[in-house]
Amino acid sequence: MANTAAAIRAAREVKADTAAPEFYREAQEWFFKANQEYRLKNFKRAREAADRARIAAEKAEFQAILGGAKRGSLQPEPVAPVEPSPAPEATP
Repeated sequence: MANTAAAIRAAREVKADTAAPEFYREAQEWFFKANQEYRLKNFKRAREAADRARIAAEKAEFQAILGGAKRGSLQPEPVAPVEPSPAPEATP
């Protein structure tokens, strides 16, 4: 279920709810079903629903990225160039 939650967060990060609403909604619905089944201790059904939710979330994320969405938090921060310090002068 943790992988499923991560996939849904990743899809939300690239705005898949607007770029790929059908897959995103499907992922949300299956994740809700997985949580319900887990609470009822139907672990096999919970796992199946979570797998379907993860796949739908990954499809939503992929479709959003194909549409030009950018992932914000995974972009590396630009690093300012470091000036080399001058070498110490030798004293005779």
